[in-house]
Amino acid sequence: MRNYDGGTRPGRPRRRGRWWLFAAALLAAPGAGLVLLRLVPWDIGTPWVQLLSVFPASLAATTAGLACAVAALWLHPGTRRAFCGALVAGVLAIQLGAVLDRVLPPGGTAAAARSAAAARAGAAPGGQQLTVMAVNVGSTGIAPDVLVAEARNRSVDILALPELAPAGLEELDAAGLGELLPARALDVDWAGTGSALFSRFPLDQSERVHGSVFYQTRAVATVPAASAPVHLTAVHVDSPRPGHTPFWRSELRQLGGLWRDVPAGRQAIFLGDFNASADHREFRELLGTGLTDAAQATGKALAPTWPVNAAVPAFVALDHVLVSPGITVTDFQVVALPGTDHAAVVARLVVP
Repeated sequence: MRNYDGGTRPGRPRRRGRWWLFAAALLAAPGAGLVLLRLVPWDIGTPWVQLLSVFPASLAATTAGLACAVAALWLHPGTRRAFCGALVAGVLAIQLGAVLDRVLPPGGTAAAARSAAAARAGAAPGGQQLTVMAVNVGSTGIAPDVLVAEARNRSVDILALPELAPAGLEELDAAGLGELLPARALDVDWAGTGSALFSRFPLDQSERVHGSVFYQTRAVATVPAASAPVHLTAVHVDSPRPGHTPFWRSELRQLGGLWRDVPAGRQAIFLGDFNASADHREFRELLGTGLTDAAQATGKALAPTWPVNAAVPAFVALDHVLVSPGITVTDFQVVALPGTDHAAVVARLVVP
């Protein structure tokens, strides 16, 4: 087909450009929606809270959308296509900015390298080295021998187990947990709402977190060489399922209050299943009270912890280790264990 001036009309590139443009819009739409959802200043409920959990995963789709927009612009340049490409690039830039602090630890990569070197050397300058581990053991029956072996191989000093039932406790003791971590604070029950803390060091059990849907065990550990006792909380925040979002929100805020109530000069560690990620405003507000996420401190906060051992790949970090100012994080690992849909989180710390 010819134009009036005798030239060839570029119909096929134009049509191809439209298809690439359509693909760009389709791929970038989830990311754009999640950006708007993450920026809203008011409280959101179900299912919007759950949708925010896929915010990091949507980065791949937005990146593919940008590639499609560039292809459309290359096939048939034009102002409309350039504008679309700029919009997709803007969405991707906002998404990257929102997750940047999860892969760039405070102080940059040099500080992370120093912390890693200290961990490999076993150094604990000015304090006591401490390895903590937490895993929601769930109701599916985690393999007790695997869990105990993992704790032993990693030289775990403190272990938090949300959703621990009496039968699970018996199996873990039969696998040798009592010999490995003799001190314990227990709030186990048969309803799947229990919790427990285990330690190499003496524990003084406190009253569990008041009013929470799941039991959240609390204790104070006497750690050798530490300047003061360390307050521990085995965290299991209620999930933001239909009808439970207000409880989820209030329990996250309650944890911030517990940290503020810790006596001056003492340290605190919150570890377990927070049912929230850094894309939830409520979790960021908890960090705003002064607590540090061990995963963020090491640039590993995009490592997902749920769901594992499932038909779909893990896509969200719901399990965390939060520490009070003064505690140094030297390493953080996510470890998948059989028999539960939550990965274990392991942090190496130096307590002043």
